[in-house]
Amino acid sequence: MGSDRSDAAVYENLQSQIARLNQIGIALSSEHNLNKLLELIVTEARRFTIADGGSLYIKEGEKLNFLVAQTESLEAKTHEKSFKSFYVPLTKESISGYVAITGKILNISDVYHIPPTVEYRFNKEFDRRMGYRSKSMLTVPMRDHKDEIIGVLQLVNSLDLDGRVVPFRKEYETLILSLASQAAVAIRNAKLIEEIKSLFRSLVRYSAKAIDSRSPHTAGHSGRVAKFSLRIAQAINDEKDGVFANVKFSPEQLEELRMAGWLHDIGKIGVKEAVLEKGTKLTDDQMETVAERFAVIKSSLLLEHCKQKSELLQAGGEQGAKLAELDHTLAEALAAVEQDLEFLRRINIPEVMQAQDLDRLRVIAEKSFVDPCTGEMRYYLSSHEYENLAVLRGNLTASERKEIQRHVEYTMEILRKIPFTKDLENIPIIAAAHHEMLDGSGYPYGLKGDDIPLQARIMCISDIYDALSSKDRAYKKAMPLEKTIAILQEEAKRGKLDANLIELFVRRKLYEGERKVEEEEEQD
Repeated sequence: MGSDRSDAAVYENLQSQIARLNQIGIALSSEHNLNKLLELIVTEARRFTIADGGSLYIKEGEKLNFLVAQTESLEAKTHEKSFKSFYVPLTKESISGYVAITGKILNISDVYHIPPTVEYRFNKEFDRRMGYRSKSMLTVPMRDHKDEIIGVLQLVNSLDLDGRVVPFRKEYETLILSLASQAAVAIRNAKLIEEIKSLFRSLVRYSAKAIDSRSPHTAGHSGRVAKFSLRIAQAINDEKDGVFANVKFSPEQLEELRMAGWLHDIGKIGVKEAVLEKGTKLTDDQMETVAERFAVIKSSLLLEHCKQKSELLQAGGEQGAKLAELDHTLAEALAAVEQDLEFLRRINIPEVMQAQDLDRLRVIAEKSFVDPCTGEMRYYLSSHEYENLAVLRGNLTASERKEIQRHVEYTMEILRKIPFTKDLENIPIIAAAHHEMLDGSGYPYGLKGDDIPLQARIMCISDIYDALSSKDRAYKKAMPLEKTIAILQEEAKRGKLDANLIELFVRRKLYEGERKVEEEEEQD
């Protein structure tokens, strides 16, 4: 009867251990953050064996990367974890190196009494430094699904119910080996996922850089928008009071925002390069055409002057006064043409045009002359030239501005076709809404208020700030910080930008790291 009871207890304990292993396996398979996964592996192995300490090493070439170290009794005393990972040689001289090379399990009752006949030794340096006494130790190899050893799991000082250090029980070996194998597969999967994510991030960054580099005026813009957006989101996470106290972005949402920032202008691939590259209202070649026409205008004036002068001379008589008047009229006309050309060159630079300048431009555009080569009447400016020079703010005509604005529609079309994972599924929405304004005056959809995702409102501010303050826009000088901030605050007062985000941006001085953002962009 007693034997039956004992067998039942053993069976029940085995069932409990198997159930616990399954639970741990599920936990390991659901954690994809590699650092958290490694800590979880050691924590669960320690719980399983009632161990005070645990370590985890990953094989990297001819070295072991000592990534995790936990010692519960020491952490309870110091209330902190100060461990920093480091590399150790992959040799049979250390216990971890021996197991990593041979694949054997080492279950040592007392590491201070290792026989001289074995190859490995215990390094007492940690114990001396921390005032600790390592005794029992269980070290197992971590084999993945291909039976390759990827690392080592090491447990220190198994404890009995009274908290005394005891040797690790024999049955723990198989269980921890099984756990180590599950952990190895989980690590492989986590590394694979991280490698895929890293590859994706690289593709995103270099795709964005390729789009930005189509125009040297916007080089680096997408990277800076991504970093400024992330900085604002992280500042929101740090808020303890106020409107953002209960708003928290998860690591996945932060990554989603970062990627959306990198991709927000990818639709510019569908915009004509001439529009993206436009630095002045008329290009240098177009302005040269205007200058050549004005030279022809001067020639036509000279020809007309010569004709009138010839007629006076043929008429005979005293014509001195009239000839002088003709010369004076010619000089005034030539000077007026030159002044008009200089005026056109001045307003060709994209700044805010005053009403009187627009009136003068209209007068010049309506002037005409007779082409001396064809005899046809021509205007000083073509309709295309007038349309471009008459732009009141900036350098884009209405049709060109509309084409530029379509880049967000192209962005949505491109990103919607990418099969993003669930963690990144909002990237198209966030990226395509970065020009929407709270009052509905933005584009492309005219969204209002809370219909605009918070992440898109963050990116909108980052985009505007970078556009105003950037030093790489050939068509304008970088705006001083004070003026840039004033414009953002004014747009918030007008109900276009999120006033709470602007207040946070200014209060936390999130713009102060602009130089650092540019340096980070250089390193990416």
